[in-house]
Amino acid sequence: MRTDTTIRAVEAIAKASSQGRRINGLYRLTGNPEVLWKQAYANLYANKGAITRGVTQNTLDGFSEERVNHLIRTLNAKEYRFTPVRRTYIPKKNGKMRPLGIPTGDDKLVQEVVRILLEQVYEPIFSENSHGFRPGKSCHTTLTRVQRNWTGMKWIIEFDIKGFFDNIDHQKMLAILERKIDDKRIIALVKMMLKAGYMEGWKWNPTYSGTPQGGVISPLLANIYLHELDMFMENEIASFSKGKRRAESFEYRKLRHQQELIRRKIHRRKEGLRVLPTTQHLPELYLEEKRIGAEMRKIPLGDPFDTNYRKMQYVRYADDFIVGIIGSKQDAVEALHKVREFLKKELSLELAEDKTCIRHAESGVLFLGYEIKTYRNWNRLRKITVNGTRTLMRTISGGLQLHVPPTRLAKFCTEHGYGTYCANDIKGHTRPILLQRSDAEIILTYNAEMRA
Repeated sequence: MRTDTTIRAVEAIAKASSQGRRINGLYRLTGNPEVLWKQAYANLYANKGAITRGVTQNTLDGFSEERVNHLIRTLNAKEYRFTPVRRTYIPKKNGKMRPLGIPTGDDKLVQEVVRILLEQVYEPIFSENSHGFRPGKSCHTTLTRVQRNWTGMKWIIEFDIKGFFDNIDHQKMLAILERKIDDKRIIALVKMMLKAGYMEGWKWNPTYSGTPQGGVISPLLANIYLHELDMFMENEIASFSKGKRRAESFEYRKLRHQQELIRRKIHRRKEGLRVLPTTQHLPELYLEEKRIGAEMRKIPLGDPFDTNYRKMQYVRYADDFIVGIIGSKQDAVEALHKVREFLKKELSLELAEDKTCIRHAESGVLFLGYEIKTYRNWNRLRKITVNGTRTLMRTISGGLQLHVPPTRLAKFCTEHGYGTYCANDIKGHTRPILLQRSDAEIILTYNAEMRA
Protein backbone atom coordinates (compact mmCIF):
# COMPACT_ATOMS: atom_id res chain seq x y z
CA MET A 1 0.00 0.00 0.00
CA ARG A 2 1.34 3.42 -0.94
CA THR A 3 2.35 5.76 1.88
CA ASP A 4 0.02 8.63 0.95
CA THR A 5 -2.90 6.21 0.60
CA THR A 6 -2.20 4.78 4.05
CA ILE A 7 -2.05 8.25 5.60
CA ARG A 8 -5.41 9.21 4.07
CA ALA A 9 -6.94 5.91 5.20
CA VAL A 10 -5.73 6.38 8.79
CA GLU A 11 -7.02 9.96 8.87
CA ALA A 12 -10.39 8.81 7.52
CA ILE A 13 -10.87 6.38 10.42
CA ALA A 14 -11.56 9.13 12.96
CA LYS A 15 -14.15 10.81 10.70
CA ALA A 16 -15.97 7.56 10.00
CA SER A 17 -15.97 6.64 13.69
CA SER A 18 -17.39 10.01 14.75
CA GLN A 19 -20.24 9.43 12.29
CA GLY A 20 -21.22 6.26 14.14
CA ARG A 21 -19.97 3.81 11.51
CA ARG A 22 -18.30 0.46 12.17
CA ILE A 23 -14.70 0.44 11.03
CA ASN A 24 -13.13 -2.20 8.80
CA GLY A 25 -9.85 -2.62 6.92
CA LEU A 26 -7.65 -1.86 9.94
CA TYR A 27 -5.49 -4.96 9.61
CA ARG A 28 -4.37 -4.22 6.07
CA LEU A 29 -3.09 -0.80 7.19
CA THR A 30 -0.39 -2.55 9.21
CA GLY A 31 1.32 -3.54 5.94
CA ASN A 32 2.98 -0.15 5.35
CA PRO A 33 6.32 0.14 7.19
CA GLU A 34 6.73 3.83 6.33
CA VAL A 35 3.75 5.10 8.31
CA LEU A 36 2.54 3.17 11.32
CA TRP A 37 5.68 1.24 12.19
CA LYS A 38 8.04 4.20 12.17
CA GLN A 39 5.53 6.20 14.21
CA ALA A 40 5.17 3.29 16.64
CA TYR A 41 8.93 3.04 17.10
CA ALA A 42 9.24 6.80 17.65
CA ASN A 43 6.45 6.71 20.28
CA LEU A 44 8.02 3.81 22.15
CA TYR A 45 11.63 4.89 22.05
CA ALA A 46 10.77 8.20 23.68
CA ASN A 47 9.70 6.20 26.74
CA LYS A 48 12.26 5.48 29.48
CA GLY A 49 11.32 1.80 29.56
CA ALA A 50 11.73 1.32 25.83
CA ILE A 51 14.74 -0.97 26.04
CA THR A 52 13.56 -2.88 29.12
CA ARG A 53 13.66 -6.54 28.17
CA GLY A 54 10.81 -9.01 28.54
CA VAL A 55 11.25 -12.76 28.93
CA THR A 56 13.80 -12.74 26.09
CA GLN A 57 16.66 -10.48 25.05
CA ASN A 58 14.47 -9.05 22.29
CA THR A 59 14.27 -5.25 22.81
CA LEU A 60 13.67 -2.22 20.62
CA ASP A 61 17.39 -1.97 19.92
CA GLY A 62 18.21 -2.96 16.38
CA PHE A 63 15.12 -1.44 14.77
CA SER A 64 15.45 -1.75 11.00
CA GLU A 65 13.44 -2.08 7.82
CA GLU A 66 14.30 -5.79 7.64
CA ARG A 67 12.93 -6.35 11.14
CA VAL A 68 9.71 -4.49 10.35
CA ASN A 69 9.22 -6.35 7.06
CA HIS A 70 9.67 -9.65 8.88
CA LEU A 71 6.98 -8.67 11.41
CA ILE A 72 4.63 -7.63 8.59
CA ARG A 73 5.17 -10.94 6.75
CA THR A 74 4.45 -13.01 9.86
CA LEU A 75 1.34 -10.93 10.60
CA ASN A 76 0.03 -11.31 7.04
CA ALA A 77 0.70 -15.06 7.15
CA LYS A 78 -1.11 -15.30 10.51
CA GLU A 79 2.06 -16.79 12.00
CA TYR A 80 2.83 -14.09 14.57
CA ARG A 81 2.57 -15.21 18.20
CA PHE A 82 2.84 -13.00 21.25
CA THR A 83 5.40 -13.96 23.85
CA PRO A 84 4.27 -14.16 27.49
CA VAL A 85 5.08 -10.97 29.38
CA ARG A 86 7.67 -10.91 32.14
CA ARG A 87 5.97 -10.42 35.52
CA THR A 88 7.67 -7.95 37.86
CA TYR A 89 6.51 -5.91 40.84
CA ILE A 90 6.77 -2.26 41.87
CA PRO A 91 5.83 -0.80 45.27
CA LYS A 92 2.52 1.05 45.75
CA LYS A 93 1.99 4.04 48.05
CA ASN A 94 0.18 1.86 50.58
CA GLY A 95 3.19 -0.44 50.92
CA LYS A 96 1.76 -3.24 48.77
CA MET A 97 3.24 -4.38 45.45
CA ARG A 98 1.75 -3.74 42.01
CA PRO A 99 2.32 -6.40 39.31
CA LEU A 100 3.63 -5.26 35.92
CA GLY A 101 3.85 -7.22 32.68
CA ILE A 102 6.77 -6.31 30.42
CA PRO A 103 6.46 -7.45 26.75
CA THR A 104 9.32 -8.19 24.37
CA GLY A 105 10.49 -5.53 21.90
CA ASP A 106 8.62 -7.03 18.93
CA ASP A 107 5.43 -7.37 20.96
CA LYS A 108 5.72 -3.72 22.03
CA LEU A 109 5.97 -2.66 18.38
CA VAL A 110 2.96 -4.70 17.32
CA GLN A 111 0.94 -3.48 20.31
CA GLU A 112 1.80 0.13 19.55
CA VAL A 113 0.75 -0.22 15.90
CA VAL A 114 -2.59 -1.68 17.01
CA ARG A 115 -2.91 1.02 19.68
CA ILE A 116 -2.45 3.80 17.10
CA LEU A 117 -5.22 2.33 14.95
CA LEU A 118 -7.61 1.76 17.86
CA GLU A 119 -6.98 5.29 19.13
CA GLN A 120 -8.10 6.64 15.76
CA VAL A 121 -11.31 4.65 16.14
CA TYR A 122 -12.19 5.48 19.74
CA GLU A 123 -10.70 8.89 20.52
CA PRO A 124 -13.43 10.79 18.55
CA ILE A 125 -16.20 9.05 20.50
CA PHE A 126 -14.72 9.01 24.00
CA SER A 127 -16.58 11.00 26.64
CA GLU A 128 -15.43 14.43 27.78
CA ASN A 129 -15.64 13.04 31.29
CA SER A 130 -12.79 10.59 30.57
CA HIS A 131 -9.32 12.04 31.16
CA GLY A 132 -6.88 9.20 31.77
CA PHE A 133 -4.23 8.24 29.18
CA ARG A 134 -5.71 10.37 26.41
CA PRO A 135 -4.10 12.97 24.12
CA GLY A 136 -4.50 16.43 25.63
CA LYS A 137 -5.95 15.02 28.87
CA SER A 138 -4.28 14.62 32.25
CA CYS A 139 -4.79 14.83 36.00
CA HIS A 140 -4.75 18.63 35.62
CA THR A 141 -7.64 18.64 33.13
CA THR A 142 -9.56 16.30 35.42
CA LEU A 143 -9.19 18.53 38.47
CA THR A 144 -9.84 21.69 36.44
CA ARG A 145 -13.13 20.23 35.18
CA VAL A 146 -14.15 19.38 38.74
CA GLN A 147 -13.24 22.83 40.06
CA ARG A 148 -15.15 24.64 37.29
CA ASN A 149 -18.25 22.47 36.91
CA TRP A 150 -18.97 21.04 40.34
CA THR A 151 -20.17 24.22 42.07
CA GLY A 152 -22.90 23.61 44.62
CA MET A 153 -22.42 19.84 44.98
CA LYS A 154 -23.86 18.53 48.23
CA TRP A 155 -22.73 14.89 48.09
CA ILE A 156 -19.65 13.32 46.50
CA ILE A 157 -19.46 9.58 45.88
CA GLU A 158 -15.95 8.16 45.81
CA PHE A 159 -15.60 4.91 43.81
CA ASP A 160 -12.84 2.33 43.74
CA ILE A 161 -12.94 -0.71 41.44
CA LYS A 162 -11.47 -3.85 42.98
CA GLY A 163 -8.39 -4.94 40.98
CA PHE A 164 -9.61 -3.31 37.78
CA PHE A 165 -6.76 -4.15 35.41
CA ASP A 166 -6.64 -7.74 36.66
CA ASN A 167 -10.38 -8.33 36.31
CA ILE A 168 -11.25 -7.06 32.83
CA ASP A 169 -13.38 -9.78 31.27
CA HIS A 170 -11.79 -10.89 27.98
CA GLN A 171 -15.05 -11.99 26.35
CA LYS A 172 -16.77 -8.72 27.21
CA MET A 173 -13.71 -6.78 26.06
CA LEU A 174 -13.75 -8.46 22.66
CA ALA A 175 -17.53 -8.04 22.38
CA ILE A 176 -17.18 -4.31 23.03
CA LEU A 177 -14.52 -4.05 20.32
CA GLU A 178 -16.70 -5.94 17.83
CA ARG A 179 -19.50 -3.39 18.23
CA LYS A 180 -17.27 -0.76 16.65
CA ILE A 181 -14.70 -2.72 14.62
CA ASP A 182 -15.67 -4.91 11.68
CA ASP A 183 -12.27 -6.55 11.26
CA LYS A 184 -11.90 -10.09 12.59
CA ARG A 185 -8.10 -10.12 12.16
CA ILE A 186 -7.62 -7.11 14.45
CA ILE A 187 -9.98 -8.64 16.99
CA ALA A 188 -8.05 -11.92 16.83
CA LEU A 189 -4.78 -10.04 17.31
CA VAL A 190 -6.09 -8.29 20.43
CA LYS A 191 -7.37 -11.63 21.74
CA MET A 192 -3.92 -13.14 21.24
CA MET A 193 -2.39 -10.27 23.24
CA LEU A 194 -4.80 -10.82 26.12
CA LYS A 195 -4.28 -14.59 26.18
CA ALA A 196 -0.47 -14.52 25.94
CA GLY A 197 -0.02 -15.20 29.67
CA TYR A 198 2.94 -14.23 31.84
CA MET A 199 6.19 -15.71 33.12
CA GLU A 200 6.97 -15.63 36.82
CA GLY A 201 9.72 -17.66 38.39
CA TRP A 202 10.41 -19.29 35.02
CA LYS A 203 6.88 -20.68 35.02
CA TRP A 204 4.23 -19.83 32.44
CA ASN A 205 0.88 -18.73 33.83
CA PRO A 206 -2.26 -18.36 31.71
CA THR A 207 -4.34 -15.17 31.73
CA TYR A 208 -8.08 -15.72 31.92
CA SER A 209 -8.91 -12.08 32.56
CA GLY A 210 -7.31 -8.66 32.80
CA THR A 211 -4.78 -6.70 30.78
CA PRO A 212 -1.15 -6.59 31.94
CA GLN A 213 -0.24 -3.29 33.60
CA GLY A 214 2.86 -2.15 31.79
CA GLY A 215 1.59 -3.27 28.40
CA VAL A 216 1.64 -0.64 25.68
CA ILE A 217 -1.99 -1.10 24.73
CA SER A 218 -3.42 -1.76 28.21
CA PRO A 219 -4.39 1.88 29.08
CA LEU A 220 -6.33 2.28 25.82
CA LEU A 221 -8.11 -1.06 26.25
CA ALA A 222 -9.01 0.00 29.79
CA ASN A 223 -10.53 3.25 28.47
CA ILE A 224 -12.47 1.34 25.81
CA TYR A 225 -13.80 -1.02 28.48
CA LEU A 226 -14.84 1.80 30.83
CA HIS A 227 -16.30 3.81 27.95
CA GLU A 228 -19.40 1.72 28.61
CA LEU A 229 -19.49 3.18 32.12
CA ASP A 230 -19.04 6.70 30.71
CA MET A 231 -22.04 6.26 28.41
CA PHE A 232 -24.11 4.81 31.26
CA MET A 233 -23.27 7.78 33.49
CA GLU A 234 -24.11 10.32 30.79
CA ASN A 235 -27.55 8.73 30.45
CA GLU A 236 -27.96 8.79 34.22
CA ILE A 237 -26.97 12.47 34.36
CA ALA A 238 -29.53 13.33 31.67
CA SER A 239 -32.36 11.47 33.44
CA PHE A 240 -31.42 12.62 36.96
CA SER A 241 -30.82 16.32 36.39
CA LYS A 242 -33.88 18.55 36.75
CA GLY A 243 -34.28 22.32 36.62
CA LYS A 244 -31.82 25.00 35.51
CA ARG A 245 -31.47 26.73 38.89
CA ARG A 246 -32.81 26.59 42.41
CA ALA A 247 -35.90 28.53 43.36
CA GLU A 248 -35.32 31.49 45.65
CA SER A 249 -35.57 30.74 49.36
CA PHE A 250 -38.57 32.21 51.20
CA GLU A 251 -36.35 34.38 53.45
CA TYR A 252 -34.37 35.77 50.52
CA ARG A 253 -37.51 36.44 48.48
CA LYS A 254 -39.09 38.28 51.42
CA LEU A 255 -36.07 40.54 51.90
CA ARG A 256 -35.78 41.18 48.16
CA HIS A 257 -39.41 42.35 48.12
CA GLN A 258 -38.72 44.72 51.05
CA GLN A 259 -35.64 46.04 49.29
CA GLU A 260 -37.62 46.71 46.14
CA LEU A 261 -40.22 48.70 48.09
CA ILE A 262 -37.49 50.83 49.68
CA ARG A 263 -35.91 51.50 46.29
CA ARG A 264 -39.27 52.64 44.91
CA LYS A 265 -39.65 55.06 47.80
CA ILE A 266 -36.16 56.42 47.17
CA HIS A 267 -36.94 56.89 43.49
CA ARG A 268 -40.21 58.69 44.22
CA ARG A 269 -38.51 60.92 46.82
CA LYS A 270 -35.81 61.88 44.28
CA GLU A 271 -38.46 62.70 41.71
CA GLY A 272 -40.36 64.87 44.22
CA LEU A 273 -43.36 62.58 44.22
CA ARG A 274 -45.58 61.79 47.23
CA VAL A 275 -44.10 59.05 49.41
CA LEU A 276 -45.81 57.04 52.10
CA PRO A 277 -45.04 57.11 54.93
CA THR A 278 -44.11 60.75 54.88
CA THR A 279 -42.11 60.49 58.12
CA GLN A 280 -39.22 58.72 56.36
CA HIS A 281 -36.54 60.91 54.89
CA LEU A 282 -34.07 60.07 52.12
CA PRO A 283 -31.04 59.34 54.40
CA GLU A 284 -33.19 56.98 56.47
CA LEU A 285 -34.32 55.16 53.33
CA TYR A 286 -30.71 54.72 52.17
CA LEU A 287 -29.75 53.26 55.56
CA GLU A 288 -32.73 50.91 55.46
CA GLU A 289 -31.81 49.69 51.96
CA LYS A 290 -28.21 49.10 53.09
CA ARG A 291 -29.38 47.13 56.14
CA ILE A 292 -31.63 44.89 54.03
CA GLY A 293 -28.81 44.29 51.52
CA ALA A 294 -26.51 43.19 54.36
CA GLU A 295 -29.17 40.75 55.60
CA MET A 296 -29.63 39.33 52.10
CA ARG A 297 -25.91 38.57 51.83
CA LYS A 298 -26.01 36.52 55.03
CA ILE A 299 -28.52 33.96 53.77
CA PRO A 300 -28.49 31.60 50.77
CA LEU A 301 -30.17 32.80 47.60
CA GLY A 302 -31.47 29.41 46.56
CA ASP A 303 -33.78 27.11 48.45
CA PRO A 304 -31.65 24.12 49.56
CA PHE A 305 -34.82 22.01 49.83
CA ASP A 306 -36.10 22.73 46.33
CA THR A 307 -37.28 19.33 45.04
CA ASN A 308 -37.53 20.65 41.49
CA TYR A 309 -33.78 21.15 41.19
CA ARG A 310 -31.33 18.25 40.99
CA LYS A 311 -27.96 17.89 39.34
CA MET A 312 -25.36 15.16 38.84
CA GLN A 313 -21.72 15.37 37.75
CA TYR A 314 -19.25 12.63 36.85
CA VAL A 315 -15.55 12.53 36.01
CA ARG A 316 -13.12 9.64 35.49
CA TYR A 317 -9.35 9.29 35.34
CA ALA A 318 -8.46 5.71 34.32
CA ASP A 319 -10.23 3.50 36.90
CA ASP A 320 -10.60 6.31 39.47
CA PHE A 321 -13.89 8.19 39.28
CA ILE A 322 -16.21 10.29 41.43
CA VAL A 323 -19.85 11.37 41.17
CA GLY A 324 -21.26 14.65 42.51
CA ILE A 325 -24.89 15.05 43.56
CA ILE A 326 -27.06 18.10 44.18
CA GLY A 327 -29.97 16.44 45.90
CA SER A 328 -30.75 14.31 48.91
CA LYS A 329 -28.52 11.66 50.43
CA GLN A 330 -31.05 9.08 49.24
CA ASP A 331 -30.35 10.27 45.69
CA ALA A 332 -26.65 9.62 46.29
CA VAL A 333 -27.37 6.16 47.74
CA GLU A 334 -29.47 5.24 44.70
CA ALA A 335 -26.77 6.50 42.30
CA LEU A 336 -24.16 4.38 44.09
CA HIS A 337 -26.43 1.33 43.87
CA LYS A 338 -27.03 1.84 40.12
CA VAL A 339 -23.30 2.14 39.38
CA ARG A 340 -22.56 -0.96 41.47
CA GLU A 341 -25.19 -3.00 39.60
CA PHE A 342 -24.05 -1.75 36.18
CA LEU A 343 -20.41 -2.63 36.82
CA LYS A 344 -21.34 -6.09 38.07
CA LYS A 345 -23.87 -6.95 35.36
CA GLU A 346 -22.40 -5.32 32.28
CA LEU A 347 -18.64 -5.29 32.96
CA SER A 348 -18.16 -8.09 35.53
CA LEU A 349 -16.43 -5.69 37.91
CA GLU A 350 -16.86 -5.19 41.63
CA LEU A 351 -16.41 -2.16 43.85
CA ALA A 352 -13.99 -2.20 46.74
CA GLU A 353 -16.59 -1.54 49.43
CA ASP A 354 -14.02 -0.38 51.99
CA LYS A 355 -12.86 2.38 49.63
CA THR A 356 -16.24 3.29 48.11
CA CYS A 357 -18.24 5.77 50.14
CA ILE A 358 -20.63 8.74 50.13
CA ARG A 359 -19.33 11.91 51.75
CA HIS A 360 -20.81 15.32 52.35
CA ALA A 361 -19.15 17.77 50.01
CA GLU A 362 -18.07 19.99 52.89
CA SER A 363 -16.19 17.06 54.45
CA GLY A 364 -14.27 16.45 51.23
CA VAL A 365 -12.89 13.40 49.42
CA LEU A 366 -9.43 12.40 48.24
CA PHE A 367 -9.12 12.26 44.46
CA LEU A 368 -5.93 12.13 42.39
CA GLY A 369 -3.83 13.16 45.37
CA TYR A 370 -5.94 16.20 46.30
CA GLU A 371 -8.61 16.82 48.90
CA ILE A 372 -11.74 18.12 47.15
CA LYS A 373 -14.34 19.95 49.22
CA THR A 374 -16.89 22.74 48.88
CA TYR A 375 -16.96 25.99 50.80
CA ARG A 376 -20.18 27.68 51.89
CA ASN A 377 -19.60 31.22 53.08
CA TRP A 378 -22.72 33.26 52.39
CA ASN A 379 -21.12 36.48 53.65
CA ARG A 380 -18.02 36.31 51.47
CA LEU A 381 -17.90 39.55 49.47
CA ARG A 382 -15.88 41.05 46.66
CA LYS A 383 -15.82 44.51 45.10
CA ILE A 384 -16.92 44.88 41.49
CA THR A 385 -17.67 47.79 39.16
CA VAL A 386 -21.23 48.09 37.83
CA ASN A 387 -21.95 50.97 35.45
CA GLY A 388 -18.86 52.80 36.69
CA THR A 389 -19.82 52.40 40.37
CA ARG A 390 -17.91 50.22 42.86
CA THR A 391 -20.21 47.90 44.76
CA LEU A 392 -20.13 44.76 46.87
CA MET A 393 -21.24 41.41 45.51
CA ARG A 394 -21.38 38.05 47.20
CA THR A 395 -19.01 35.47 45.73
CA ILE A 396 -20.23 32.10 44.52
CA SER A 397 -20.88 29.82 47.44
CA GLY A 398 -20.56 26.07 47.18
CA GLY A 399 -17.56 26.25 44.85
CA LEU A 400 -14.92 23.53 44.88
CA GLN A 401 -11.58 23.95 46.57
CA LEU A 402 -8.54 21.75 46.01
CA HIS A 403 -6.28 21.19 48.99
CA VAL A 404 -3.07 19.25 49.38
CA PRO A 405 -3.76 16.75 52.18
CA PRO A 406 -1.94 17.64 55.43
CA THR A 407 -0.45 14.14 55.64
CA ARG A 408 1.09 14.61 52.21
CA LEU A 409 2.57 17.99 53.22
CA ALA A 410 3.98 16.50 56.43
CA LYS A 411 5.58 13.63 54.50
CA PHE A 412 7.05 16.01 51.92
CA CYS A 413 8.58 18.28 54.57
CA THR A 414 10.05 15.32 56.42
CA GLU A 415 11.54 13.67 53.31
CA HIS A 416 13.18 16.90 52.12
CA GLY A 417 14.43 17.99 55.53
CA TYR A 418 12.32 21.16 55.60
CA GLY A 419 11.15 20.62 59.14
CA THR A 420 8.07 19.38 60.94
CA TYR A 421 4.64 20.22 59.49
CA CYS A 422 1.39 19.99 61.40
CA ALA A 423 -1.95 21.72 61.08
CA ASN A 424 -1.37 24.54 63.55
CA ASP A 425 2.40 24.68 63.80
CA ILE A 426 5.28 24.65 61.32
CA LYS A 427 8.76 24.12 62.70
CA GLY A 428 11.30 24.68 59.95
CA HIS A 429 14.93 23.65 59.83
CA THR A 430 17.63 26.18 59.08
CA ARG A 431 19.93 25.52 56.14
CA PRO A 432 23.18 27.41 56.77
CA ILE A 433 24.49 26.60 53.30
CA LEU A 434 21.84 28.93 51.81
CA LEU A 435 22.34 31.87 54.15
CA GLN A 436 24.89 33.67 51.97
CA ARG A 437 23.01 33.13 48.69
CA SER A 438 20.74 35.60 46.94
CA ASP A 439 16.95 35.38 47.10
CA ALA A 440 16.83 34.18 43.48
CA GLU A 441 19.32 31.36 44.18
CA ILE A 442 17.36 30.26 47.25
CA ILE A 443 14.07 30.18 45.31
CA LEU A 444 15.67 28.25 42.42
CA THR A 445 17.11 25.72 44.87
CA TYR A 446 13.77 25.02 46.52
CA ASN A 447 11.91 24.91 43.21
CA ALA A 448 14.36 22.34 41.84
CA GLU A 449 13.89 20.17 44.94
CA MET A 450 10.10 20.36 44.71
CA ARG A 451 10.09 19.38 41.04
CA ALA A 452 12.29 16.36 41.68
